[in-house]
Amino acid sequence: MNRQNAFTLLATFALLFCFTFSCNAKGKDKAKHVVLIGLDGWGAYSLPKADMPNVKRLMEDGAYTLKKRSALPSSSAINWASMFMGAGPELHGYTEWGSKTPELPSRVLNKNGIFPTIFQLLRDARPKAEIGCLYEWNGIKYLVDTLSLSCGRLQQDSQRVRQYGICLHKGETSDSCCYLL
Repeated sequence: MNRQNAFTLLATFALLFCFTFSCNAKGKDKAKHVVLIGLDGWGAYSLPKADMPNVKRLMEDGAYTLKKRSALPSSSAINWASMFMGAGPELHGYTEWGSKTPELPSRVLNKNGIFPTIFQLLRDARPKAEIGCLYEWNGIKYLVDTLSLSCGRLQQDSQRVRQYGICLHKGETSDSCCYLL
């Protein structure tokens, strides 16, 4: 493992560690819900000219980055795996666009038999948390630790994803997910 990859992995786990403990102030959670929105194939360079008032409003009140670079080769499965796992393809093993299993053996496996993910780390830190994943691209389900999720759902219609997310926020569904992709 080269120094850059070691630093990236260490920084990711340090941030997750800090997040786990910074969300707990005097025994009470600061945030009621955490939502991660990922936009596949969207270049940050387009944001200033984009007519996206809702996304921009979320950015004003939340945490985001426009400086993250993609893992190489730049394709969906490789980059989603790298974000969920906090490591590059040389460690998690996903190397192709539509990877369903790692093409290279993962360097480390968690108790569920895959490379450690943010979902599994959150589940370990907060066993009773409602953790879910809504997605439009079916390939996502191969990259998340489904055994650490409370719910996972394919929604190929973006309007239905939006409506389901609103229902979750209002508590109008039996599922309660904290990650929306």
